Order: sequence, then C-alpha cells, then structure tokens
Amino acid sequence: MSSTGARSSAQQVLSFLLEQDEPVTRPQAALACELSRPTVFAAMGRLVELGLVTDVGQRSGLPGRSASLYEVSAEAGLVVGIDIGGSNLRVALADVRGRVVAEDRRETAEQGGRAVVRQVVDLVRRLAKGQLHGGAPSVVAVSVPGVVDADGATVHYAWNIGQPKPFDVRSPLASALHAPVVLENNVNLAAIGEQWQGAARDLQTFAVVAVGAGVGAGIVHEGRLLRGAHGAAGEVAFLPLEPGYERMRAAAPDEAGGLILLRRAQQRKGWRGGRPPASVADLFDRAAGGERVARELVEEESRRIAAITASVCAVVDPSTVILTGGVGANEALAARTAELVQELAPFPPAVVRSDLGERASLVGALALGVRTAQDALVGRAGDGGVTQVSQPRP
Repeated sequence: MSSTGARSSAQQVLSFLLEQDEPVTRPQAALACELSRPTVFAAMGRLVELGLVTDVGQRSGLPGRSASLYEVSAEAGLVVGIDIGGSNLRVALADVRGRVVAEDRRETAEQGGRAVVRQVVDLVRRLAKGQLHGGAPSVVAVSVPGVVDADGATVHYAWNIGQPKPFDVRSPLASALHAPVVLENNVNLAAIGEQWQGAARDLQTFAVVAVGAGVGAGIVHEGRLLRGAHGAAGEVAFLPLEPGYERMRAAAPDEAGGLILLRRAQQRKGWRGGRPPASVADLFDRAAGGERVARELVEEESRRIAAITASVCAVVDPSTVILTGGVGANEALAARTAELVQELAPFPPAVVRSDLGERASLVGALALGVRTAQDALVGRAGDGGVTQVSQPRP
C-alpha cells in the first residue's frame, strides 16, 4: 500500500516486505526488487538498524545453504482504526501490514460529539494496553459520520451522534493519544474498505451507498476516491428526492435513513394488533412475513434508495454499486432496489451487497491508517538510506 516513486534501495526493500505475508530471504528480496544481492544485503542491514525489519531465523527443509529470513518488525508501529457510527463505536488495532491484533465495539454515547471523542479515547486506551511499542500509535485513522472540512480536523453535519454543529475531532484525539490523527467520512472509508478487502477489490469505478441511521455514498472513480471541493462528494442525503424536503437543516433526518423510516412506520395505521414495529429489523421481519403496511414501507424505501443510486449513476457511471448499512444491506430491499435501478439508470450497474457488512468503514479506516503509516516508514527508511545499485533485467 506504500507509495512509489524515486526511492533508495532500503525504501524499495521495505516496500516489498510490507506487502509480504511470510518472511523472505535476502536473495528473494533482491530478485523481487530487481537489485543486486550486495545492495539488498546492505539495505536489509540498514532496515534492521532502524528497527523496521527483524531477522526471524533460518530457512530450513530446502537443499543448499541456510538463509536468514526477514520480515517487518512488530515494533515498527501500530495503527488504530476507529469507526464512529450513530449506534456503534468500533475500534481495531493492526500492525503496519494491516493485520488486526485486537478489536472491540461499544454503543455510541448519546451526549454529542465531544462525549463521543472521550468515549473513543477510553476505548482505544483499554484496547491498546500492552499492545503498544514505544508508548503511542503510529497513526490513528477515524471514520466520522459527517463531512470532513478542508482543515482535516472539523466535522460538519454529524447530526446522528447528536452533534449538528461543526466540531473539532482531530485535536482532542491527537492530544489524548499522542499520535497523528487522520479523519475521513464514514461512507468514503466504506468504499476504501471494499476496495481493499471487500466487494470492490477488482473494480476501478464504483460507488458504495450506505443506508443506516442516515444515508451517504462513497464514490471511487478510476481507482481514486472522489472527495469534492469541500469534502462533500457523495452526500446524497442532500438530494431533494422527496416532497417537503427539509434536509438542508443539519439536524433533519436523512430521507432514506433508518431513523426516518422508523418514524414513518410509527405514523402509519393498520398494523396488526395496532402495534407498529419497534425497530427497522422488526419492520423488515414483518415485511418478509407478508404484513401489508410493512411491505408498503419497504417498497417505498427501495424506491428512495433506487432513486439515489440512479442519481449517482447519472453523474459517475459506476460499473457496480455496493449497498451496505443496517437498512441498505437487507437482502429483500437490495434485490428490489437492483430491479428498480434497471428501470431508472441510463446504464444500469451491477447492484450487490457488501462483503464487509457493518465493518466496512472500520476496515476502510484501517486501510487509511496502514497506508499513512507505511508511507511514513518508507520515508524514514530513505533518510540516509543505501544508494541503489540496479540489477539488469534478464
């Protein structure tokens, strides 16, 4: 995941090692990096001195001389990924290769954004106890339910965690955790997560439409995330799709989100026994059981999501749209949405459900954190690194 360009031999070797799941020998690294063996031997020594790479023993069971095996050191760094959702707060720790070493979840605090930040700090400290080498994470990457300002710190429209006004998420986290903090919108990171380890691994132009408490889209075009001039690309909750549209008020529920869907259910009449559903899951269960009012609401919701998806298609023309979230990933709703998109979109995309489910934004946060940490490590390896001696290609 690390960046490429004009790099020293130590940087090239480290980039190669960061992509490996198993330890490798120096001759293997020389062949893969197309460098001479003496150059790689010197580069590996440099990386060991820096504490970025470690010798993990000898290769055995093969003919010929034994060869030392090397891999990225466990002490090279630790990445923290955080997903702040309207209902759940998730935190995961991973090494700099992206391998998760610990993960936990809590219900999100209801007292507003600053209370959520305090909750995040507490959970990270609990989870990281005994895991950190050097006392602080390499980087903390945070998925937030709102628009991240160009300053990289301020979050707007985080109404579903009780924070309709802009607030600074980065500064208190960086101060408390003593680490660099990077923020990104939760659905953007869901798209990055699907691109890294999910349903979009082989896709170049796709969109993730997430429908949970609210609704949003993460758009990747030709392999790159679209953020827009203000970081608000994909804020499809602001599409005026409904009569009486009021979403320009920051605290108004999203028209296709789970909160307003449940509100509509509570306002409808005709429920069996006079008892409306207590949750979105209950609503879908009743629709699957054939209850008329529930089926009507699911059909209306499918049409709203299909209209949002078709709007994205008209602008971006994705090959695939991935539906996720507690509402959007419902099997029956996703299937009906796919049918409706065939009628609405000029070039209908494939409509599929997420491979990562509710963890998509967390996986995306880890991807962002790993990429940031790896870039920093590769940069560190280049400070006073070994001069490159190229090996001719066969």
